[in-house]
Amino acid sequence: MAAGSTSATAEEAEREAEREAEWEAAWKAAEERARLETQAREVNEGELAFLPQEPAANSARMEKHLELKWESLDDGWARMHQCHHNLDPAAAVQIVYNDERTRDIRITRRDGVGRAEVDGPSVQMRDIERGASLCVAAQVLAILPHPDKAGYVVDNGPFMRRFLDGYYPMHVRLAVSWPEGMLAFEESSPPAQPGLAIESDDQGVTLEAYFEGRLESRLHLVRGAAAP
Repeated sequence: MAAGSTSATAEEAEREAEREAEWEAAWKAAEERARLETQAREVNEGELAFLPQEPAANSARMEKHLELKWESLDDGWARMHQCHHNLDPAAAVQIVYNDERTRDIRITRRDGVGRAEVDGPSVQMRDIERGASLCVAAQVLAILPHPDKAGYVVDNGPFMRRFLDGYYPMHVRLAVSWPEGMLAFEESSPPAQPGLAIESDDQGVTLEAYFEGRLESRLHLVRGAAAP
């Protein structure tokens, strides 16, 4: 009898442990559903919001460099090199450029992207792994006379990290360089603020932004000390 009672007690304890595990799993599933519902309600729908601190290291990051030459002041064209880092996993993604403002697109590097090819004004990617990266070079119509003031404008964007119906945190670094003294930085729209840092000297300007939503940048430049 003692042995049988011990066996029954052990079975009951095992069943109780299983019930507790099932309840715990159910609670965790309910909490996860609630978290996802809250996240869905709070997701950014495109409104620009700068972030007070840098996103996580594995967040999407885009680096873009525009290299202006003296002839850029006449024809507007510049060399561009652009890299997308920490891409989200997806079966297929495309990067689309303005057909009238972009030419000679070339893929210079890819990592974690199963297939990538240039198709007209776009780069088509397939089988993107989490954390993948892709770099592109091109000639772009980068600088134009300012429509309202003396000098020039360099417009870029919209920069965004969009997935389904939401926009998620992103880190963008935009660098515009030129021969020493050719240009000088006048102002930026949006202006520098928490989440948007701007540095400049007589050879260029750098913008670094941490944000959610859609960021469109306009840099106002004027002729520098070396310009005729």
